Amino acid sequence: MLFDAYTEEAELKQLEFQRFFLAKDQTVSSLERDLNLAKKQMVMAQIDADHDKHELLEDAKVSAGITMYEIRLQMAQEAEDPDFYRSAWDKEGWKAKMAELKDEEEATEVLAIEASVSGKDQAGGEAGGDAAKV
Repeated sequence: MLFDAYTEEAELKQLEFQRFFLAKDQTVSSLERDLNLAKKQMVMAQIDADHDKHELLEDAKVSAGITMYEIRLQMAQEAEDPDFYRSAWDKEGWKAKMAELKDEEEATEVLAIEASVSGKDQAGGEAGGDAAKV
């Protein structure tokens, strides 16, 4: 009878240890899943950050290009003096490149402004030319 009590107590302790080890294994497994999930989230956050950085750099490049062409166009307009050497300036190329870089509305607006400015210059130049011929 004493032996049966020890056997029963040993079996209970064994069951208790088995439950303890099962709980430990479940905890370890849960922590490993959480760790793997955190690693995946960290990788995704890094990918998103790299993507955002790339987009910002591309936007900055486009913005710098637009600014450069706007400055060139302004410079070309200010240098309409016939004595000013500007034959190497590619105004039409600058306009086209700026139109590529800007969105449709802005590009259309810039080209319309340029057309009206160059139309006035041409009309003034033709009238002046006709007056000189007379």
